[in-house]
Amino acid sequence: MWEIRKHFEDYSARQRTAKFFLETGLSVKEGEVYCNGVEMSPSRIGRVLDVDRRTVGATVKTIEDSEELSKIFSELKATAFFKEVARDIDAGLIEIIPEDPHGVGILAQVATKIADIGISIRQCITEDPEFTEEAKLYVITESSVPAEVVEDIKEVEGVESVVVY
Repeated sequence: MWEIRKHFEDYSARQRTAKFFLETGLSVKEGEVYCNGVEMSPSRIGRVLDVDRRTVGATVKTIEDSEELSKIFSELKATAFFKEVARDIDAGLIEIIPEDPHGVGILAQVATKIADIGISIRQCITEDPEFTEEAKLYVITESSVPAEVVEDIKEVEGVESVVVY
């Protein structure tokens, strides 16, 4: 796994800014920040993060000066995350906290249990353990998942806890 922190280890505000770019899918190209092709203002990004716009600019420069980071950040895309609107769109939402966020096979086993009862998965989002202290897996389903399947999901190897909304 690549390590973003090494590029920003002496600059916590820049590290936080780069993390924000990753979490929100903001790309960096030709000295500018974009959200799916729409140019974003460094001043507005700075206000959201409570950092100076120059910090945003310095973060962009660090990214572009690194071939490794530039390859990654130039291809990022923002994606709609249905977690907050699952109920509004009559979807199910399952939040899974793994015992080890680097564990293998949790998503596959959970998806199999849901598919076995004929419910379609609309979206799966996992938080990156490199940037989140307690990385979680979110599964948005076509409809609510029955309680007995939730109990089966709790039994999946590597699952610490399950919350259904």
